[in-house]
Amino acid sequence: MPLNVNGQLSLLRVHDVGTAYGPPSDQLDVEVIVQFAGRPTEAYGFQLRNDGNQPARRGMLDLLRDGFNNGWIVWIDYDAVPGHHNSRAFRVWLTKPAHVVVHPVGPPLVELVEPPAAAPHPDPVAAPEPPPTA
Repeated sequence: MPLNVNGQLSLLRVHDVGTAYGPPSDQLDVEVIVQFAGRPTEAYGFQLRNDGNQPARRGMLDLLRDGFNNGWIVWIDYDAVPGHHNSRAFRVWLTKPAHVVVHPVGPPLVELVEPPAAAPHPDPVAAPEPPPTA
C-alpha cells in the first residue's frame, strides 16, 4: 500500500551493494537509506544499481542530498508493509519551507513629527531697520 512521509532528514546513508539495512525480520536490500527528524524508528530506502532505474535513482539521491544539506522539506512516497518499520521508497521530491513576511497592522507605534521651522537668524551685517514713523 503506497503511503507518503515528509519532513527534514536526520540521516542520509549510502552503502555498498549487498550490505542491506535493518534486522533480518525487517531488512531492506537497498543502498540508500534515509530517516526523518522525529521518526527514529522508521527508515526508507531504495536501490542504486546499474540497471534501467539508475538515472531516476541517482536523481532521487541528488534530491535527498540537497534536502539534507539545506534543511529543506523532503517528501517520499513508499510501499508500506504491515508490521515493518523499514520501507522501500519509489518517489522523492523537495519543497522549501515557506517564508512568512509579517506586515504591521494598525497605526505606527511612533509618530514622526517635523520640528517647527526656526526663525531666521539675524544678519549682523545688514542695515539697521529704520525707526518707526509717527
